[in-house]
Amino acid sequence: MAQRRETNYENLSAQFRLKAHDYQKQFCHLYAHRLAEMTRLLSPLAQEKWGRQEPIKKLCELRGEQDVHCILIGTIYKHQAHKPSILRDISEENQLAPQPPRQNYSEPEDKVVLEDELQRVRLQGELLQSQLMATGVVCAVLGGTDSEGFFNVEDMLYYESGPQKPLKAKNSSRLLVLVSGLDQLQAHTFADALNLFQYWLAGSFGNGKEAGSMVRLIVAGNSVRASAVAHVPTLQVARTQANANDTVQAVTQLDKWFAAWARSLPVDILPGAYDPANFMLPQQPFHKCMFPEAAKLSSFQAVTNPYSCRLDETLVLGTAGQNVSDLLRSTSLSSALEALRCTLKWGHVAPTAPDTLACYPYIDSDPFILRECPHVYFAGNCDSFETDLHESSSGQRTRLVCVPSFSRTQSVAVVDLETLACRQVNFSVESD
Repeated sequence: MAQRRETNYENLSAQFRLKAHDYQKQFCHLYAHRLAEMTRLLSPLAQEKWGRQEPIKKLCELRGEQDVHCILIGTIYKHQAHKPSILRDISEENQLAPQPPRQNYSEPEDKVVLEDELQRVRLQGELLQSQLMATGVVCAVLGGTDSEGFFNVEDMLYYESGPQKPLKAKNSSRLLVLVSGLDQLQAHTFADALNLFQYWLAGSFGNGKEAGSMVRLIVAGNSVRASAVAHVPTLQVARTQANANDTVQAVTQLDKWFAAWARSLPVDILPGAYDPANFMLPQQPFHKCMFPEAAKLSSFQAVTNPYSCRLDETLVLGTAGQNVSDLLRSTSLSSALEALRCTLKWGHVAPTAPDTLACYPYIDSDPFILRECPHVYFAGNCDSFETDLHESSSGQRTRLVCVPSFSRTQSVAVVDLETLACRQVNFSVESD
């Protein structure tokens, strides 16, 4: 087995651990805290960009006046005719034909509204690309009012995440391995690829030097299954029991894989959208009794989704991909990589939560705000591998990684923590 390099590790996901489970609260508290926190962060940036001569006003201060030129800070709300609605879901009660669900409900006719604590105003302007915006994003806009009550946008500003600590040169390669979508229920179709992956992690392919540089493996969700359970009528008890037995067997097999991998290097396991875990973000770690063999090893740990950690100076942040897939449904963004890039620009991991993405009803904080800019930012369970080195307007560099689903591509992503270089490693086996 390859000799591993040592690296300092710090788990920074404490803000994603739920200290209480009170689901009786309204989501208005979460939106209010998000707006207050982002207003505090955006105000100095807006004055720096547009000058102090431009006043920052509340919507109530406009009072319907015309030709008021100012800066507004608020939360974007997109009025979308085809957005999922509980009223449509129960339309059968009104003897109305339910509409079929849409994979994407973004339309050119979507209306963009800016809200603050008290009021809202409709935005318009050539700069405004409504199809690329999402509900829940907090931004600053520069412009003026007109006679029809619209606010004409001349320029926009997003938070672009917080400050970033510089990376120190180590002169030694340290590799982070990212995998997702193991889909153990269907693993019989790619069992050879999983075996090759295990041998590669252990350095059994004559890749001892490379394997020795691997300092951590992150499994980014959907390890048990990678798609929703098909609806089964309640009378088919035997079928339901069979599905439950299959899930138990899949978890048992995963325990063996995780234990084997954790004997080679430290392993972090995130829950995913279709795993047996809580549905709302942030998803809480798997209970250790699910993986009894792996849990005996100090190098194995179940973590939250989203997950943040620091490896030496490198800040790593990522999710199992729900934030990206939900953005792709509500916008016309071209790819998962662009959706991931937008969340970084907007300074928020999951802007569409709680509107179309379920999350816990926080009342005194919003843990999804990016208060520090990550060096590595990933999303799991993507259709294909995509990556880019994003540079912010202030020069901060972040390696964006769309981690491919292993069950679909039999591949993983590898990131060099010093240079932030990223590549795909494929383990697919051609069948005769």
